[in-house]
Amino acid sequence: MLLKNFAAVAAIAMATLTVSAAFDYADARTRRAQGQVATQRGTFTGAAETVRERGSRSRDSSVTGPNGRARSTQDDRAWSREDGTYTRDRTATYANGSQRSVDTDVLRTGEGTYSASREVTGRNGETRIQTGEFTATQTETGRTISGDINTTHAGQVDYQRDVSRQDGVRSVNSSATFEDGTSINRSSSASCADGSCSSSGAVTNRSGGQTSWDQTRTRTENGATRSRDVTYADGTSRSVDQERVGNGDGTGVVSRTITGRNGETRTQTGEYQVTREP
Repeated sequence: MLLKNFAAVAAIAMATLTVSAAFDYADARTRRAQGQVATQRGTFTGAAETVRERGSRSRDSSVTGPNGRARSTQDDRAWSREDGTYTRDRTATYANGSQRSVDTDVLRTGEGTYSASREVTGRNGETRIQTGEFTATQTETGRTISGDINTTHAGQVDYQRDVSRQDGVRSVNSSATFEDGTSINRSSSASCADGSCSSSGAVTNRSGGQTSWDQTRTRTENGATRSRDVTYADGTSRSVDQERVGNGDGTGVVSRTITGRNGETRTQTGEYQVTREP
């Protein structure tokens, strides 16, 4: 929950980075994926289609559970480096028919300056709005983005994010300071070498509690492995170990073992198929 809360605060600022780093696809490309995963609760099936074109990307996905109930997501993004614009519309539809939507709009207003808005409509129909003005500045080792975010429930939030790259390591430090003087702080670092990537970080909440994580991802001859460990402020932890083994033709198998904060372990296994056009 802590990581989710910080993501909600930072999402509107992160969107401004997309404008400054956006690129265009020269040709349309379509990627389709489908698969099924067996769990202790039964078998889940899923499908996704992603279409990338110059200045846009759309993705439709759905998951159907063993009881036949389905959840689907539509995610559309569009950007223009020339016009300095970025939009993202995401709608999730749940098994009971309720929906949650997130609409984000970013506009470059000058050299290194941006305005952004983010509107979230929950499953209960309640709408929350975040707006902000940001400045992005290049530094010797990366960039800094800072600004003010005005939110429906949290009031004004002062946000800053510093990104640097040195000796193959990417470091990110960000903070969100609220009107009462409390803040949420996040720090992380990541690096990749010889087919393996690792990252670690921590989030400190407004009460001083800290959640930290470590993650590794390694490419294998015919797939990849991934592990993630999270330690919470109360000392409990959660770990996820995942392996993907491909057959070389777009098909393969996946396995995932999850050890929860209560020590209970769950295992999931499944098969997948991926096709690309052209």
